[in-house]
Amino acid sequence: MLALALGLMALPLVTSPAPTEGHIRASGFNGVGVLIGFVITVAVATLTSPMFGFGFVFAVLLHEIGSALAVRIIGHDVARVRLIPLPFMAAPRSDRPFDHALEESFAALYAPALAIPPMLIGFGLFHVLAPIAPGIANVLRVMAIMLGTFNFLMLLPFLPFGGGRVVQSVSDAFWPQLRTFVTLFMSAAFASAALRDQSIAMAILAIAGFQSLFHRRRPAQERLTHNQALLVMSCYAFVLTVHFTGGFWLLAGLI
Repeated sequence: MLALALGLMALPLVTSPAPTEGHIRASGFNGVGVLIGFVITVAVATLTSPMFGFGFVFAVLLHEIGSALAVRIIGHDVARVRLIPLPFMAAPRSDRPFDHALEESFAALYAPALAIPPMLIGFGLFHVLAPIAPGIANVLRVMAIMLGTFNFLMLLPFLPFGGGRVVQSVSDAFWPQLRTFVTLFMSAAFASAALRDQSIAMAILAIAGFQSLFHRRRPAQERLTHNQALLVMSCYAFVLTVHFTGGFWLLAGLI
């Protein structure tokens, strides 16, 4: 009941600033995009279960809608919901770059924050419905776990993930080389775990970390002040922790 109450009370916090002007457009919803999305979904379902495959599709679409809404809230005229939000496979989220690192951090954190209320509601309804409708309860549980897992992965400190953009913004405010140090440390830790446990998931995360070192620098933008950086870092740590807790069951199984 507490989870349901928290989820319902949090909804206005993430939906009240929704913009009323501008455009949100779909991008990549064509034959190639659908085929690539289908292959990725099948891979996720093979590693987990078919139900988690459906949860993955829901998590991706909710994340994309949240990211597009964040861009619109910032004031960009056009934002895109992309079916395949991968580099070189989709149009940019917006037609213009962010002018301030605070805007980029907000855009990176808004979508994971938007996923927290439905995740909490899903876990809450699971416990309420389990005795009377176990099938529906299990679907809600799977959706909630996948929301936590997917958004936790998106918040890892690797580019082009949202977490990498947040860490880059914070590190630029204090010590620009911090992002490279964090990326190397996390990538080495994942690589070590992959070799020790023979884990494919850990190997994929290690590759994702090392590839982020080769991303081009973003366009010049105004940096965060120290107070803004501390606020962004606190929000990042909170959202990351919530999604790690929500997705822990699946994350532990993959590792």
